[in-house]
Amino acid sequence: MKKKVQYDWLDLIRGMAALAVFTGHLRIICYRDVAPGTLDLLGKIIFFLTGFGHISVIIFFVLSGFLIIKSIHQSVLQGRWDTVNYTESRFYRLWVVLIPCLFLGLLFDKIGLQYWGDSLFYSNKWKYFFDQDLANKLSAEIFIGNAFFVQKILVPTLGSNGALWSLANEFWYYVLFPLFYFAAKASVNVKYRLLFLVMGVSLLFFVGYQISINFPIWLMGGLSYIITLKVKDTYLQKKVGLLIALFFFLSAVCLLRLKIHEELFNNYTVAFLFAIAIPFLINIEMKNHLLQRISTYFSNISYTLYLAHLPFIYLVTSIIHFQDETWSKTNFWTFASLTVATILYSTILWFLFERNTKKIRDYIAAKYKS
Repeated sequence: MKKKVQYDWLDLIRGMAALAVFTGHLRIICYRDVAPGTLDLLGKIIFFLTGFGHISVIIFFVLSGFLIIKSIHQSVLQGRWDTVNYTESRFYRLWVVLIPCLFLGLLFDKIGLQYWGDSLFYSNKWKYFFDQDLANKLSAEIFIGNAFFVQKILVPTLGSNGALWSLANEFWYYVLFPLFYFAAKASVNVKYRLLFLVMGVSLLFFVGYQISINFPIWLMGGLSYIITLKVKDTYLQKKVGLLIALFFFLSAVCLLRLKIHEELFNNYTVAFLFAIAIPFLINIEMKNHLLQRISTYFSNISYTLYLAHLPFIYLVTSIIHFQDETWSKTNFWTFASLTVATILYSTILWFLFERNTKKIRDYIAAKYKS
């Protein structure tokens, strides 16, 4: 692996992807769909830029696959692999943010149903995100199911937080990859390899079609890691290589966004081309210090923003009666204000919880040992 790895560009992409998911949801909540020809220039720009939410989830999966696969493989090579430590690290990483967000989402939905039950969303009159009555998605059983990542497998996503579907994917990929990795490793006892293989295949059946069909997208991150191992630094540090990789990646993204030749430009195409771009992105330095700070900030809050935004914007847009409106330049400033408010809310949650993940883990470990 490289002696020096730059993650600034990946941080920027991760942060922008979280913003794309969040602003896409916010725009759908705030503005009704209209024919593109009826929008002014600003409206066309906003509607286009806020339409990359699904593609952003694909990017999240590839990034996660790259980082996790790289971490697992390097720890095995260096003799540091520890199943218990890996499991604890994944649970702490996910739970320290997830559990508070589940409680807050539950609270916001209860408040919304109690005091703004006649709004478009809490009255279940809105066609997006809800697959059943909101009030029936707030039970203790569903809360626990989401806390243990079986949403969309055994239970629905909790309340209004439909974005939680992808977290189940993420968790089960964390489980599936090590099973298949060690099943394929010649140095592992044959009996254990067979056991890991059976467990991995069984889990694919358990999690179902939707999670399983996206697993290859997550595995594309492994392609990025293989390229960093096999291709010389001098090639990956060439800006022309990065520009070519980004050209094909961004072209595929735009064609998928515009739904042109969907049989060719689909989720897998975008994942593959992004995986090709990652080795260049981590070998070319980001020299602008302001952009570095921006990248770090949005990357830091990206996970919290992703988990926290939906129940918050459902409640706030219900309170201010800004739902399913007709686009105008005047009410765009309300949309912009909601964007800033949600980012600030997520920043506060990040400061309280995600930023303290290590401290929380160390505190619990110390209590357990004592």
